Amino acid sequence: MLTIHTSLLYLHILAGVIAMMLFWIPITTRKGGLNHRRFGQAYTITMYTVAASAILMSVMVLIAPEYFKAGWYAESTNPAQLTRNIYGFWTLLLVLSLLTYTAVNQAMLALKTKRDRSLARQAHHIIAPVALFIASLVLLAQAINGTVNQILGYVFSIFGIISAIQVLHYAYSKRVAANRWLIEHLSSMCGSGIAVYTAFFAFGARHVLSELGQWQLIFWIAPGLLGGIAIHVWTRKYTVQSGVKKTVP
Repeated sequence: MLTIHTSLLYLHILAGVIAMMLFWIPITTRKGGLNHRRFGQAYTITMYTVAASAILMSVMVLIAPEYFKAGWYAESTNPAQLTRNIYGFWTLLLVLSLLTYTAVNQAMLALKTKRDRSLARQAHHIIAPVALFIASLVLLAQAINGTVNQILGYVFSIFGIISAIQVLHYAYSKRVAANRWLIEHLSSMCGSGIAVYTAFFAFGARHVLSELGQWQLIFWIAPGLLGGIAIHVWTRKYTVQSGVKKTVP
């Protein structure tokens, strides 16, 4: 099992690096053009790999922390506290992983539900946002109890809850704006990009940033904050340009 976990970690890192490079191509190329579709598909595959590997690794550690973190327990003077810390931090990682998977899946699903959103209500599309909602509630409880960094716990649990509700609203709302699929696609793709860059700054560069102390939290939150502003501006631009006020079932 340790070999599987290590292999997933290397796969996760490799796919993450590729996704960071691919992200900007479909963003900057003409929407609907060949390069947009081709590189968008490649980006989607790598991001599914990033998210799925992260989910599996998080679940593994949450199920058997003493096995996968045996070295930590060997050096710990307070195993019970270490277990609580592991549960808190890896629940945070699970929420981030589910956020990433949900964003990528929603972005691609939006393209398939332009005129018929019944596909969005199929069980295999609903599992991810429901799991995200539940995991976010658990993370919120851990933030309240102080078993995870409270700033990160509150920020990402609330973000996860809101994201899950938005996805479920798109699937189950009786009527939505005619161009809602486009907004969902754009915002979800950008959201997945925020996730991969958050992971890079928070984990990939953590050794460089370790001397910053609590200021490291900026690199967890800044990509989401700046990305959220960009998503708002971008989606508003397309909403205004379309001028579509009618709704569809």
